[in-house]
Amino acid sequence: MSAFTRLWQRAPLWRTVLISTSACGIFSVLFPAPWLTARLPYYQTVTDKVGHMLGRSSAAQTNNAEGEGRRMVSQPPLDAQFEGVIPFAGRQLPLPAGKWHPVLNYQDDVSHGEILTSIFVRSERGVVTGFIIAQATTQSLPSSDTQMLQDMCHSGFNFTVGDLPQDGTHTECWLTSPIRVVNNLFLTSNQALQGLLSSPLFIPPALQRLGMMGFDLPPILVDAGWTHIEKSKSGTGVDFATIHTLLSPAEAGQRAVPGAPEDWSRAGMNNSPMVADFVKRSDTWLKNWLPYLRKGYNSTLEGGPLPAAAATDPGFHG
Repeated sequence: MSAFTRLWQRAPLWRTVLISTSACGIFSVLFPAPWLTARLPYYQTVTDKVGHMLGRSSAAQTNNAEGEGRRMVSQPPLDAQFEGVIPFAGRQLPLPAGKWHPVLNYQDDVSHGEILTSIFVRSERGVVTGFIIAQATTQSLPSSDTQMLQDMCHSGFNFTVGDLPQDGTHTECWLTSPIRVVNNLFLTSNQALQGLLSSPLFIPPALQRLGMMGFDLPPILVDAGWTHIEKSKSGTGVDFATIHTLLSPAEAGQRAVPGAPEDWSRAGMNNSPMVADFVKRSDTWLKNWLPYLRKGYNSTLEGGPLPAAAATDPGFHG
């Protein structure tokens, strides 16, 4: 009789501890604790291999399966180009002058699958002259979910603002606002607008893709934004579309913008005639562009090129 056999027969407490430890070890491999795999990444690899041998999906595979089809990001060919009017979220999207390239399409079925986001870029000699963020509903959502859209127009940091009188069925507003580009990030003092421009779900991938493709961003952009919200015709809730066209004040093919950084603000814009002029031209263009945005929302735009006088924004170099 070996020493182990004698110990097994004469030490019931030791025998119980040994059996319990072995069972716990097996269960920790089959069903690892989250804190354990977080601290020991290699342990997750071991448990995944064991689970695969037993025909069980790994935690990562399960999470991927659950998330598949819920957060959808597509990157169309960047060499594609659009002009005039294009379909968007069951409506029409009029594009300002120039050739626009699709950067990214995004739809998040986790929280707001009813909202489609598309991003387009226009450039001149490799420098971005326009950047469009278009969002619209494909089905209605609670009106409370549009509060941030309305708050964008009511920030004291905007250059200019405007809105239509509310009639109980729809809300519409527009704005021009300064956007700074720092380390490939969009920054603005308009907190509601910052929420859109810093969305981790689609803005960083779009900017990263532009950087990889050699597009350069100027340090300042001016947002010419428009938002339309109306009660749903098919049930409760509301539908909306919001189009933000970020325009570059730089000369063709250049990154440098007129004025000092502090001049690109509501308080400082009048310190530089060139800054004030670009803001004024952006505001004037946006107001003339509004009828086309409204027709696009109602899908009443005719095909073919748009009138050059209306489509030519201050950032375009034709």
